[in-house]
Amino acid sequence: MSTVSNKQSTSSGNAGFVRGTMLLSGASLISRALGLIYLFPFQFMVGATGIMFYTYAYNYYAIMIGLATAGIPVAVSKFVAKYNALGEYDTSERLYRSGLKIMSLTGVVSFLALFFLAPYLAHRAIPGGDVDSASYVDAVTMTIRGVSFALLLIPPMSMTRGYFQGYQSMGPTAISQILEQIVRIIFLLVGVSVAIYLFDSGVAFAATIATFSAFIGAIGSVAVLIYYFRKRSSGLQELRATQIVRSPDRPLTDLYKELLTYAIPIVMVGLSTPLYQVIDQNTMNAALQSIGYTLEAAGNATAYLIADSHKIVLIPVSVATGLSLSATPLLTASFTQGDMRKVRAQISQIYQLVFFVTIPAVVGMILLSEETFHVLFPKDQAAWVYLLSYAPSALFLALYSVTAAVLQGINRQYFTIIATLAGLLAKYLLNAPLIHLTGDGTGAGYATIIGYLVATGLMFFRITQTVKFPFSTVLRRTSLILIISAMMGAGVALVKWGMVSILPETTWASLLILIVGAAVGIVIFAGLSIWSGLAEVVLGRKISLKRGRGHASR
Repeated sequence: MSTVSNKQSTSSGNAGFVRGTMLLSGASLISRALGLIYLFPFQFMVGATGIMFYTYAYNYYAIMIGLATAGIPVAVSKFVAKYNALGEYDTSERLYRSGLKIMSLTGVVSFLALFFLAPYLAHRAIPGGDVDSASYVDAVTMTIRGVSFALLLIPPMSMTRGYFQGYQSMGPTAISQILEQIVRIIFLLVGVSVAIYLFDSGVAFAATIATFSAFIGAIGSVAVLIYYFRKRSSGLQELRATQIVRSPDRPLTDLYKELLTYAIPIVMVGLSTPLYQVIDQNTMNAALQSIGYTLEAAGNATAYLIADSHKIVLIPVSVATGLSLSATPLLTASFTQGDMRKVRAQISQIYQLVFFVTIPAVVGMILLSEETFHVLFPKDQAAWVYLLSYAPSALFLALYSVTAAVLQGINRQYFTIIATLAGLLAKYLLNAPLIHLTGDGTGAGYATIIGYLVATGLMFFRITQTVKFPFSTVLRRTSLILIISAMMGAGVALVKWGMVSILPETTWASLLILIVGAAVGIVIFAGLSIWSGLAEVVLGRKISLKRGRGHASR
């Protein structure tokens, strides 16, 4: 009976873990989708210049968030789960209450640092020598100070999310994430609309309202977490009262050392994207002005690349990494058990999923980049070339994120720091030369791709050293994905050419071409993937058409 009971308990625990993972993944996807959708009406109101002010502030804010929280939410969830499994509930509780005080303190310190460093950071982003330089520096200073207030709430809020997740309670985190975005976006759009259309304020003030919305959204998230904490406090107390094991007297310093070993590699991966973008905003303006751009034109080019194009590219990246990273807990378990054959098979499956999602997405974005920009940013239609050049970064950003997670799964996470720094160095050294070579801001996009290539290549080399990973299966499947994607691209290009030749050049025509082109691409890629057996072997599902027994080689 006890064996049956244990099996049922394990099955229930696994089901709860899967449900929790799906809940967090769904909340993250919804949050990202909301974060993309609001950008279109916001840019319509404030233009590319307003987006530039907003993005400059947000990139600095993202770095400060990374430093202030230091990967603590994920690390805390692992820590709490570990000691709860050992029956040491009071150890988890001690760390949470102590950590909450420290995170509150780091929040205040990071707020003060960002608020008072705002003029210096603005000067770093805006070079002198242009008639608009002084006003741009003032605007960026104001927007940075607007977003800095959110730092007062985000670190302790993140600590509490990690605490709930450690108890396998994912609902509070998921709901607080979504509500935070909804409250932030409503405040942003209403506030910017009132500032622009009712009070006729400039885009700098409107962008400051937009950045301040992060603080308002955080208030909504904190309110949700407080509600759940009060609602579940009695249940948590009862759970802790059942503790049988007497916790050793573990010094808090030892607990924090353990926590930081989880956190440091995580924070490095999280910081990589804002660091790449800060390199852009601190180098693109000067490089573009040196080849004849005005400050306004250079700033707009930066916004087209690191705000507009990047947001679009993140859609397939989120899907690919979400599918792939769901396999990393199994990878960790296999590596811990020493089953290298299974480890290699799981790594192969993870990479196949990345290629399966991102390669056709990149082809589609390249072919439909002009129509995408025409529909989403009608006032900035000519900037579609930035999406055209930046689209391949979807593949390399997804590969970077997944490879970093694989390194963590095989306990080589600290190499992520070295590889990420090497990629950032390559990006910094190549940014200005490639801008001069291309004659516009697309060179910075190519530098980003090279930076991710360097980082991913180094991490992948470390993986092959550790688990003797074979390339053959991944290369074979990737070749088939490339062939099918090329056939899909030919079909989309043919449909687009036919529609362009008969439709007028209007936004509605671009929308129709975008919808039909995307639909044709999905149908062709899905159909050929199923027919060839590729979908079945990559997705691990019994997907087939009525077609003989032929399958993609296994």
